[in-house]
Amino acid sequence: MPAKAKHSAKYERLDAEVRREKLILATIEAVGDVGYSATTVREICRRAEVSPGLLRFHFSGKAELILHAYERLLNDFITSLLDVVRNGDKEPRERLAAFVEACFSADGSSENRLAMMLAFWSELRHTPEIRAPATKMFATYRKELIDIIEQVALIEGNADEVDAGLVAISLTSLVDGLWLERSVNPQGFSLEDAKLACYGLLDGFLFCGTNEQWLQERAAGRNIVYHS
Repeated sequence: MPAKAKHSAKYERLDAEVRREKLILATIEAVGDVGYSATTVREICRRAEVSPGLLRFHFSGKAELILHAYERLLNDFITSLLDVVRNGDKEPRERLAAFVEACFSADGSSENRLAMMLAFWSELRHTPEIRAPATKMFATYRKELIDIIEQVALIEGNADEVDAGLVAISLTSLVDGLWLERSVNPQGFSLEDAKLACYGLLDGFLFCGTNEQWLQERAAGRNIVYHS
């Protein structure tokens, strides 16, 4: 009886959608690890464990795959934040605080996402195909944030004094800036300090305590020490 052939094929024969998914995830991983320019077709296929020919079967080339990878990364990121701010079981102020907490989660996912987002962001100015969907998705998530800020201001009785759009832009820009700073100097300040900075901004705009720890730190006159 002839011996059974060993299953030693280098590339798995997978359903088309599974292969496509593996390629997108491999691209996100590669860009985060080695950067945009070093993410070659060969590198992507190695990580996805498929042949280069299969990549061109599913996508026109690296550019189209990069576009889909960025859309996936951005969509997953924004969806996770929208899940937080749309939580109907919490009061508006609690949802606003939960947004800050989600932006600076301590499970490591934030740092990993940052590395990948930075690599993709560098391409936004030069790639309209990536910039257009990114702009649309960010607008959606900022609108949701504006709605919550308006609700908090209404509850606090100062809706006439608060520009919710300006607060939302300030908060999201602060979050982005803090992550950029941590990418240069991860030991410069803690994630807790980053959260407190956001709570301080919200307190200044909304005249309300969105976080008890921030109120205690402010009352104690605490100074955050920056580590170079």
